[in-house]
Amino acid sequence: MCSQFALTSISSNIDLIVSEAEKNGTGFMQYTLDLLKDEAAYRLSKDQAKRMRAAGLPKSTNLEIYDAEKNGLKAIRLAQLRELNWIDQLFNIVLMGTSGTGKTHLAAGLCSEAVKAGYKAYFRSMEDIINTLKTKDFVKSQMVEYKRLINANIIVLDDIMLFPLEKNLAVAFF
Repeated sequence: MCSQFALTSISSNIDLIVSEAEKNGTGFMQYTLDLLKDEAAYRLSKDQAKRMRAAGLPKSTNLEIYDAEKNGLKAIRLAQLRELNWIDQLFNIVLMGTSGTGKTHLAAGLCSEAVKAGYKAYFRSMEDIINTLKTKDFVKSQMVEYKRLINANIIVLDDIMLFPLEKNLAVAFF
């Protein structure tokens, strides 16, 4: 029955949950609740892992190791950014600074925290975005990517100024 209803976690953990319920003398209501909590936690974890893969984050996304003060960002400002209120308030954030100041690390960290908080967040280079826009009508996977980006809560554009603009593309940005 677990397979029929796609209850993956319950199916794989039922022996453990049953033995714990027998050992603790758990009632039917608590036993059922434990089964459903286990399944819900499994699905939440699986969904978060899927969104994290789709986000396309670089390896360094841990804001715990980000040295905000060294890079000219006050610790209180970093704490405010990590609260993610700016996403719900529909604010855009532009990170500017010289090379090596941790802009990508900070952006990737905020994107990662947004994914963990349940947002649809994606980390892409400007070149990836332009390529998606150019090929979405011809390549099925690019149309899927385009729809994903259209429905995103947050899109991080990395290295936006490193992308050479063609004359005919400049019009698309106005």
